[in-house]
Amino acid sequence: MNSVQIGYIHRQLPSSWNELSRKQLITLARLYSKGLSVIDFKVRLLFAFLNVKWRIFKTIGDENVYCLGETLSFLLKSVSLTKNPIRRIYSKSLLRIRCYHGPDDAMMNCSFGEFTKAQIRMDAYNTTKDQKYIDELVAILFRPKKILWFLRKHFTESTDKRVRYMDRTLAKRTRWIAGIDKGIKLGIFLFFSGVVASLPPRFPNVYKTKGEGGAQSNGMADLIISLADGKADDESLNRVMNSNMYNVFIGLEQKAKEYFNFIDKTKSND
Repeated sequence: MNSVQIGYIHRQLPSSWNELSRKQLITLARLYSKGLSVIDFKVRLLFAFLNVKWRIFKTIGDENVYCLGETLSFLLKSVSLTKNPIRRIYSKSLLRIRCYHGPDDAMMNCSFGEFTKAQIRMDAYNTTKDQKYIDELVAILFRPKKILWFLRKHFTESTDKRVRYMDRTLAKRTRWIAGIDKGIKLGIFLFFSGVVASLPPRFPNVYKTKGEGGAQSNGMADLIISLADGKADDESLNRVMNSNMYNVFIGLEQKAKEYFNFIDKTKSND
């Protein structure tokens, strides 16, 4: 965090993505969607982050505003957000308020299945810019709390308070989430993008199978089947998809490493 002193007012500015608060992330997401110039974006973001009255902000001076704005330049680079500041979201109707709970930092409590489904929506949104894909992505990651969680959490090793993901409940939950503030949903999208971006450095061989080194286009599917003991039936694949995403990625990384070692040995023998 960077400390800022404006007269008698003391403020803290984030110096990395993971230092953003919930309010700051939502503000950032809203400004991203406005298509502002770089200078206008930084000034508006700085004013929002300092959280001071406009008459006080004007006393800072142009040079100081520029210098402070430069400290926020990391927000214009690749997203590296892996800490989730948006833990809960609420959808409101005339009859009730629904609360949905999100994943832990770095999505440590997510299954491989929900991760892959969310990534499909992320890729679709990046291609089409259709808002429905963000709504579905949020509906995949944010789900109601398990019944009697305050008791159940003492009798399970799982830290995930969310109900298990099921495809049949997605459409209904997406309709409720569609009415939530767009800035909140874009903030969640940025968090998920940051988690996705953090995976290739940790599991380089898994992502190498997507085309590098002459691997087949269906390399990822082959690796998943190998984790399912070579079986492609629903039960075996569901076991993999319902497993913790990081446990699956560790297994995939090992299988991919073995695959590339085999390819290298084959080439050396030719």
